[in-house]
Amino acid sequence: MVKKTVLFVIIIVIAYTVVSITTGSPIKRVQFRSNVTDYLHKTYTMNWKIESVDYDFKNDKFIANVISGSGISFLVEEDYYRKMMDNYASSVWRDELKTAVAQKVKQVTGSDAEVIINVSHMGRDALTYHDEVPSYSKVSQKLSSEASIYIKGNFSATRYLQEMLEIKQWIVEKKYDASLTFEPKDKDVYFYLPTEDLKKIKKPEDLNPYRFQNN
Repeated sequence: MVKKTVLFVIIIVIAYTVVSITTGSPIKRVQFRSNVTDYLHKTYTMNWKIESVDYDFKNDKFIANVISGSGISFLVEEDYYRKMMDNYASSVWRDELKTAVAQKVKQVTGSDAEVIINVSHMGRDALTYHDEVPSYSKVSQKLSSEASIYIKGNFSATRYLQEMLEIKQWIVEKKYDASLTFEPKDKDVYFYLPTEDLKKIKKPEDLNPYRFQNN
């Protein structure tokens, strides 16, 4: 009986160790979720829900997937000093840009396009903005080096340069500063426009130096 009890304990210990290594300590997971809950209550007045808590095996830490009452998905995690931080602000900016750019592209080309927005900014904006995140146009100069807009669409076979120019000009006017990539669906090329060059492009033919062949 004693041997069976000892064996059972050993099995439990081994199982717990394996789970802790591969998916993180269950006890630490519960504590992290509790810390995230406290952080969100203190930081935001909006409604929110923790969708899941995932374990980042490579960096040995937990990450909470949260969704706001308005449908914005964002992440909460601990920094190097074990202080909570989130990317709610950059998630709001990604949503703002994707919606606006997709609508503009459809207006210009007449069809839907694949639009991918990247605003790589995981920080403490929550401490500055809380629920009142400003439009991306208000902060774009600060974030433009980390931001990109990718558009893959059905551009006109004969007027695609003009259509791209129109979209580019609109992005500049809206102050949506970011590097810009156009990829026509029916061509084996793409156009990559660095942020600092956007205002230099005035005519359709000005886009040609930014043309690259797809591998």
